[in-house]
Amino acid sequence: INIENNGVKLKYDEKTNKIILIFKKNIFSTNVYLLKKKKNLHSRIVIDYFYKSKRKRIVIIDPGHGGKDSGAVGLYKNLEKNITLKVGLLLKDEFKKKTDYKIILTREKDYFIKLRKRTKIAKQNNADIFISLHADFNRNSRARGISLYTLSERASDKEAAALARRENKSDLIDGVDLSEETSEVTSILLDLTKRDTLNQSSLLVKFLMKSFKNDFKLLQRTHRSAGFAVLKSLDIPSVLLEMGYLSNKNDSKLLISEDYQRKLSDKIVKAVINYFNWKEKNDI
Repeated sequence: INIENNGVKLKYDEKTNKIILIFKKNIFSTNVYLLKKKKNLHSRIVIDYFYKSKRKRIVIIDPGHGGKDSGAVGLYKNLEKNITLKVGLLLKDEFKKKTDYKIILTREKDYFIKLRKRTKIAKQNNADIFISLHADFNRNSRARGISLYTLSERASDKEAAALARRENKSDLIDGVDLSEETSEVTSILLDLTKRDTLNQSSLLVKFLMKSFKNDFKLLQRTHRSAGFAVLKSLDIPSVLLEMGYLSNKNDSKLLISEDYQRKLSDKIVKAVINYFNWKEKNDI
């Protein structure tokens, strides 16, 4: 038996009782799983894969807060929304100088934008990665350093959970609470997609940490997890970058320093380039 459809040829070898699939192009991220029989339907074997695209990499930079939502207020009255926007704009310039990636900012001026709108922008543009920029405030003024967050339904610690609650409440300013997921992830396909996305998010964090470690102060347990609304895209590797604490004297000074902002932007760009190069090399 020989069947060909959409660039895939199916052959059945009666002697060995094997089914052979032949693809005209290289395929990537292959997942094979069984959907069990339901009612009168037969069981099915599902193969999930994609063809490698030659399109430009698309990076979404999300400067946190904005407009009526100022975010954290620093010791020197510096506002988180202004710092994230400045770094976001610097990042866009740095990426343009060093790559041919398509760079999209969720906001390029000081205006309010809902959390779900930010992830919607990433989805509409078929983003490869999403990086959300923030600068937190902590009751402990000694706390300082960079931290990185990826999505988890269960926060890695109480501090991470509290931070996620504060960030997710941003949408309440506009009168609508969109901090809850719209639906439960119940299908096997979505579960596999989510798992792969979380793995890719963690991989991106590793490249960022490696890029930062020799030049910046990192928070203890630098990679953390929490249920941030802006990280909930099922199929886009997403990272929330806390660039430092506005409640700490040293961090607060650094965060408003243009030299620090440029240095930070440069390291982020290098990490992202290394991440994509690694994926290219490993055909992921």
